[in-house]
Amino acid sequence: MRKLIVPSVLAVALALTSSAASAATWGGEVFGAFNTHAMENVNDQIDLANQGGADINNVENGWGGGLGLRMWATPNWMFSAGWEPLWLNAEDEVSGDKTSLNANAFTVTGSYFFPTAGNAKYGIGAGIGYYSMNGDAESTGSPTVDVTGSTVGFHFMGLAEWTVSPGFAITGGAGYRIANVADTQFDDQSASPEFETDYSGFMARAGLAFYMPTK
Repeated sequence: MRKLIVPSVLAVALALTSSAASAATWGGEVFGAFNTHAMENVNDQIDLANQGGADINNVENGWGGGLGLRMWATPNWMFSAGWEPLWLNAEDEVSGDKTSLNANAFTVTGSYFFPTAGNAKYGIGAGIGYYSMNGDAESTGSPTVDVTGSTVGFHFMGLAEWTVSPGFAITGGAGYRIANVADTQFDDQSASPEFETDYSGFMARAGLAFYMPTK
């Protein structure tokens, strides 16, 4: 069923934009991001390992970035689709063992910007996302173990955009995401009990947007 989620997300984005496509302003965005992550189950295991003599930092936050497509259907309504890789790692400074909890977030967002007469726009947005893990665990003397899993998440944000020149703008946003991989798998096998990898947390981004010329 999860294999159908990404096409479904794209279908939602197309459905939202098709009626206004002829009059829309299309563009792209590149952004940097800072995120915090709950990771309660992960950090509990790290704390247990540290009590046994390991030296591993908790997985709490990370820097990253991403790419997006955006469409202004009206001067106040914008719809966007984005890809954001999440890079998270834990390393034991004693043994050298490493665990990667990297994931890819594919999101769609609908945003409303309040009317304004200036070059700055401020709004609110909400959307859904598909989160797919592509991590691994490396331990000295043992084969590498794939760490995988997926989930559907939700997010909401406060947004801002400042037009610098026609076709070019600075973007910003801050909000919160809910995205918990409840059944993290190791070499395609579920843990017993199930192991959660929780990407939920604060999200902030700043970027640049570029728009195609309009008639």
